[in-house]
Amino acid sequence: MATAPSPMAPTDRRVRSGARRRTSLLSGVALLAAAALGLAACSSSSSSGSSSSSSAPSTSMGTSASSGASSAASAGGGAAAGVAKAQAQVAQLSAKTLKYPVPTTPVSNVASLKGRTIFYIPLLQQIPTFAVAAATMKGAVEKAGLKLQVCNGKANPSGVAACVQQAITSNAAAIVLDAIPYGMAQNALDSAKSKGIPIVVGDQYPTAGFTNSNAVSYVPGVTDFPSQVAWWMIADSKGAANAIIAQEADNPSSMKFVADSLSIYKTYCPGCKITVKTITATTNALLASATSSNILANPDATYYYTEFEDSLQPTIQGIQQSGKSSTMSLAVGAGTTNGLGLLKANSVVKCVIVADEAYEGWALTDQALRMATKTGPTTETIPSRLFDESNIGSISVTPAAQLSGEWFGDASFKSAFATLWGVS
Repeated sequence: MATAPSPMAPTDRRVRSGARRRTSLLSGVALLAAAALGLAACSSSSSSGSSSSSSAPSTSMGTSASSGASSAASAGGGAAAGVAKAQAQVAQLSAKTLKYPVPTTPVSNVASLKGRTIFYIPLLQQIPTFAVAAATMKGAVEKAGLKLQVCNGKANPSGVAACVQQAITSNAAAIVLDAIPYGMAQNALDSAKSKGIPIVVGDQYPTAGFTNSNAVSYVPGVTDFPSQVAWWMIADSKGAANAIIAQEADNPSSMKFVADSLSIYKTYCPGCKITVKTITATTNALLASATSSNILANPDATYYYTEFEDSLQPTIQGIQQSGKSSTMSLAVGAGTTNGLGLLKANSVVKCVIVADEAYEGWALTDQALRMATKTGPTTETIPSRLFDESNIGSISVTPAAQLSGEWFGDASFKSAFATLWGVS
């Protein structure tokens, strides 16, 4: 870890195009109190704005928004080249995982942790992707000879802090946070760290200058849901997408995910019009009406992307209220059987990006074991897969299939991790 405690405070940098925004620890905690993110998932609701200013909650981007967009596309062979590039990307993103990114460095002395407990603290236990991660992590932890304790963060600082205190009292072998910024419960986490309990921060970006250590490390998870959707929209629309992006504004990492995707449209789709609207978990009951308002304010839009699946059902309701169900193509990230089932039923949902939660449960366990044994943290890469009409028919959309990891490939990663831990 680079320095303490500043690298672990919530980020307040990269304020661009309405992307990553945090003014202070206090205001960040107020926003994050109801946030739900994942690579995985996020509980979202809507609060739309109308300004096109880069510092406002709504931004709009088209061919006139960047003088470099058209020239960049021309340099690459024009709009047709952008579509070809997008089609190639979608083909790659929608394929099964051929080789799992299991680390290669063995974990030393895992047997010394036998019988101890790892605490898994998701931001909100009820979110489907967290439930899958918890179930698969339980199998991984038990394979290593430890026990798993799941503690619901309840999407608020006091809930997370209470879970951390339980871990301290239990002398946990490690704490794994999922979609919870360190600064959301910094005092409690600092206390755990001071007692030698290693902390894994999952599905979050680290702050600038932070370096993973045996004390605290980050596993960002799947950070490119919006970028994958960008490639799909360009390919599906043949380079003419008119889209609304509903960006989760409660969490700095989710805002950065969207910000990172905008350059794809600018470079490869000069004919695309992209309007970014912010949504927030603090106004969940208003999401359907806000979705309808967003569409009515952009009546020519034919694509809508809501960043995480927890906002999917009210977003569909809002599309229905706007009268655009027959013309709108809806995309969503952090999908589960819910989104995939709607895609398979040929509903308004046309694209679902899914993180391999089965693999992630083992990867988070691997990182925790490395830190608890002082082996040293490593890079943990989480696979994902894009589903649309071209490949949704190839999978079984059931909870059992999601838990098994068969949507992505096989279960060979389990034995590979076990070998690294010396427990195969």
